[in-house]
This record gives sequence, C-alpha cells and structure tokens, in this order.
Amino acid sequence: LMVDIHCHSLPGMDDGASDFKTAEQMLQTAAEDGIDTLICTPHYSPKAYRDCPRVLEKLAGSAKAAGIRLLPGMEYSFARLDAGIENLRPLGESSFVLIDLGVPNLPPSIEELFFLLGRNNMQIIIAHPERYLTEVESALELSRLGAFFQLNADSILGGNGPRCRRMAARLIRSGCCHYVASDAHGRRRTFHLSRCRTHLEQRCGKAYAGTIMDTNPERLLKNLPPESLRPEENGNWLLRLLKGRRPQRKASF
Repeated sequence: LMVDIHCHSLPGMDDGASDFKTAEQMLQTAAEDGIDTLICTPHYSPKAYRDCPRVLEKLAGSAKAAGIRLLPGMEYSFARLDAGIENLRPLGESSFVLIDLGVPNLPPSIEELFFLLGRNNMQIIIAHPERYLTEVESALELSRLGAFFQLNADSILGGNGPRCRRMAARLIRSGCCHYVASDAHGRRRTFHLSRCRTHLEQRCGKAYAGTIMDTNPERLLKNLPPESLRPEENGNWLLRLLKGRRPQRKASF
C-alpha cells in the first residue's frame, strides 16, 4: 500500500474536491489505486489554513470506511508565501513543507527562503517541478540548497503533455525525483500511482520504483529525509530516450 503526499481531496478548500460527495469518491478511487494514506494538501489560503482541521475531521469517517488514513498538509505557492515562516503547515507530523515554485527561473530570494526555513528546522519539497522548470540545472541548484522534489504521476505517464513528460524523465535521470504523488483534484485529475509504479519498474528498475513510491514517503512520515537513487542504467527505453537514441518500441514515457 502506498502513501500519496500531495492531493486536493478536502472539499471546498480550493480547486480540488468541490463537495463531500466528490471527496468520498476520491477516497474510494485512492483505495482502489492501492493507496492507504493521503496527505491532504489544499492550496494555501487563510480560509484553507483555518478550516482544514475541521474538514479533515468531518471526512475522517468516510476515510476510515475506505481504509484510508488522512493527514493534514498544505501546498504553498512561492509567490504567495504570506503565511509567515513560523506558521507554515508541514506534511503530516513531519518538518517537510510542500512549495510550488511556479516559475522557470529561480527567484533571487530563494536562498533566503531556504535559510529561514532551515533556521526553523523545516525542509522544502518542491512540488511538480516538471511543470514549470525548463532546465535541469535549476533543479540541481535547488538540490544544492537542500530541496527535495515531488513529481506528478500524470507527468511521468505523459498525461500532462510531452514537455512535462520529457522534463520528468530528465529530472529522474538527474536524481531530482524523491517522491511521486497524484496531485489529484477530482474526477478529471485522479490517482494513477499504481500505473506509475509499474511504469517506473519497467523503465527504471524495481529498486528505484520501490524507493520513490514506498521507502521515501514512509520515511517522510517518520520525519526522515528521502533516500536518493538514480534509475538503473540497463539500456532500457527511458535511458535510450534521454541519450537521444531512437526507441525501438512504442512507450508512453
């Protein structure tokens, strides 16, 4: 069973689940996808920050019936980090904060953010960098500053378009993927972690897939840093693509 560290399943908090019926359907879909723990990460707003604990508690009964454990979290936009560093809500009971950088170039103030969070014993997970970064070097610079990276399953599978798929592949190849999450928002953006696991096993090896999909999320719940692992260099389709070779068969990665 898997841990999904990034989803928008709390009703009425943001552009995710619109109501409790949709939220309950998301719980069922998550369970069918092999997920037993959801960290609920609504986009930050004062309302979401205030109401999240109450809505989480109200949804707890439905989650238990589906076999899902719900944990609190929040997704912060770098452009709107107005909650105050000391008040940022981490993922579960960890010290990890999920931040959507949202821009292709690193802001000049990014080093100051890492310094301030580090002083408050907090660590940064960059949410779906494949959606906005255009150069792997930017991710490597963030890694040097201490960031970890969460990629979306849909991006890896090609559901967010070829540019995101290619960038996800480059980040994986460069060691800049520590977690894979659904970023599920409802019926149209749902859970594909099981399919992504199979995809990664076939192209990057079972050890890599197990680390990204199982070991690292479990370590996060224990407030431990993720393990870093690169995909196996076994001549598979992913690495042939990254080295500019023409694939010998069709593949969705």
